[in-house]
Amino acid sequence: MPFFQHFLRWLKQHRLARLRLFRIFLLAVGLNIMFGLLFYLAEHRIQTGLGLLDAIWWAMVTMTTVGYGDFYPQTNCGRFLIAYPCMLVGIAIVGYLLGMAAEQFFEYTSKKKRGFVQITRENHIIICNFPSADKIRRLTSELRLHPLYEKTFFVIVSDTIDRLPDSLPENNFAFVYGSPTCETTLQKANLKNAAGVFILTGDPAGSDADAITFAIASIIDLLRREHQYPCKVVAELSHREKLPLLRKARVDGIVTPEGLTDCLLAQEFLYPGIHEIITQIVSNEIGSQFYILATRLAGHRVADIQVAVLKHPANLQVIGIIKKGRTFLNPAKDSRIEPGDKLIILAESRRDFSAIEDDILKNREAVQRS
Repeated sequence: MPFFQHFLRWLKQHRLARLRLFRIFLLAVGLNIMFGLLFYLAEHRIQTGLGLLDAIWWAMVTMTTVGYGDFYPQTNCGRFLIAYPCMLVGIAIVGYLLGMAAEQFFEYTSKKKRGFVQITRENHIIICNFPSADKIRRLTSELRLHPLYEKTFFVIVSDTIDRLPDSLPENNFAFVYGSPTCETTLQKANLKNAAGVFILTGDPAGSDADAITFAIASIIDLLRREHQYPCKVVAELSHREKLPLLRKARVDGIVTPEGLTDCLLAQEFLYPGIHEIITQIVSNEIGSQFYILATRLAGHRVADIQVAVLKHPANLQVIGIIKKGRTFLNPAKDSRIEPGDKLIILAESRRDFSAIEDDILKNREAVQRS
């Protein structure tokens, strides 16, 4: 439980609080035994079945205001000189402990809202920088449409806001205050156990926006290589001319909107409907999507794969190859797949291509046996 872990960390950091809590505990145990002993001395002659452990049990449930009723005082001495003070002392001790717990709970809630709490979740996704709540919602909603990420938790890391916006629910989002260029801030966001990182452009109009993105990506790259963190990193870039620089940070993907809108406008003018096609392809919400997949079909020609695709009931198209980092769309039919190549497919589900691969490999084995 995050609150319980926070409470334990708070105790470790506050020596006086530990001593105070330990003293209260010793006092409560001592009073429990004392009231139990007094209750036994006052009542055991009248309640013949009452033992010393029973009396200590009575004192405990009375001090905690539970009062099961299995034992109760039957003498005036037991009622007014023992039970009454026992209840008052118990209420005071319980009230003090509850007050301490409530104080820490409200402190924890406030720190969590303001981004000062260590993230303990795993397989979450970190979002560096906060351009706007609307952009964060669109990004996370799109990602949640994918089956692997439909229950993903997101952690926002930024020093441009002072608390998590109310429009981002706390059951799906957490906030860490601080600069994403600072290693301690990234560690507070639990980078080592994160599934991925998005580096967004905080202020696209800012002259240093891409420099900040490069700094964040470089720090994450150093941490990934030093500690073998498994997270995937995708960065947003404002200006295309900074692409070579950002590639040196070895991020897994770079997206730059610069020039893309201009190309879409021209294509929509030439071929009306292109925008709708592109929107459907890049969204998980409807229709088919692009998939870049490693393949077991090394040695096969593109034409052989396309024939197998046509014979298969799945709706799927092979539209390109990635060879040694270079992308070839609509490759020549006699192109051969080499080890390490990846195929670009357009499909409703990535599982469809696995079934086609199995069919092709089975047919090759059958031909070799014959």
